[in-house]
Amino acid sequence: MRHIVLASHHRFAQGLADTLNFLGNKQPLDVICAYIDERPLAPQVEELFSSYGGDDEVLVLTDILQGSVNQEFAPYINDHVFLVTGVNVATALELCLTPEPLTTDEIEQVIDLGRQSMCLINTYQPAIDEEDE
Repeated sequence: MRHIVLASHHRFAQGLADTLNFLGNKQPLDVICAYIDERPLAPQVEELFSSYGGDDEVLVLTDILQGSVNQEFAPYINDHVFLVTGVNVATALELCLTPEPLTTDEIEQVIDLGRQSMCLINTYQPAIDEEDE
């Protein structure tokens, strides 16, 4: 079974979950919004992972590379627990909609697509096909 965890500082993960569901995600999402109350993050992460089966696939999407939220999940990484950070909506949606089991190669491809979806519109020059009207 696949579990998808969205985790962030403050409420970014909650907003991302809402947006993903609006855009068509049907996967259940576990959301951790860190530092919005007095609850320490480590027990929240531990409780979440203790609810998963040992062979379950877990995809964790976090907000900031080397941030405290991302670091809290790092000890759980293994061959079926994937930790992706710096997530954006395009990357998260693509990963949520992937039906087959995830691989590191496939995740890297999705991350590359997410990077390509970012651009400064001020300088963006779309390719124009002369045959299009």
